[in-house]
Amino acid sequence: MVLTEFNDVVDAGILPAKGKYLRYYLLGIVDGEGSFSISIKMQPDTRFGVVIDPLFKVTQHKRNRVVLELLRRTLNCGRIVEKSGQPDILEFVVDNRRHLREKVIPFFKRYKPIIKRDEFALFTEVVEALDAGEHRDAESLKRLVRMLYEHSSERRHTLQEILREIEDREGRLLRDHKPSTL
Repeated sequence: MVLTEFNDVVDAGILPAKGKYLRYYLLGIVDGEGSFSISIKMQPDTRFGVVIDPLFKVTQHKRNRVVLELLRRTLNCGRIVEKSGQPDILEFVVDNRRHLREKVIPFFKRYKPIIKRDEFALFTEVVEALDAGEHRDAESLKRLVRMLYEHSSERRHTLQEILREIEDREGRLLRDHKPSTL
């Protein structure tokens, strides 16, 4: 059996004999060169001034674009872009939350990362919480932010700055929506 669906990007003769072997190969690439990252951004035009932004990406030198193309086609989502400021480096990026939920997470639940196991577990938990709307409630948003800071303190803003922003916005929302007593 030969994987002919990739003939236009790579000689099928060099691919594994079965699709599952290709998927395990791609898992290995992701375990080494990929990331399941979650950024916390201050964004003034949002309800609580804070956004949680999940992103899946894999980085390769441009000469290995075929690997990223195999990944893009296997997951049936994402895009391949030049890494900012590094024209010889390409990134396969998935930042659409629906694609993360419907394509990326199920793939890696079936083909489980080893090196990135904990990173993927946190990523999955956060994407599922966002899909459940937990970012729309101040207390739930603060819980998610605290959880992310427990796993990584290397962030642009301190935990206290982020929590203060959410609490300030929450206070303003409560004051602005308080019924008037005339």
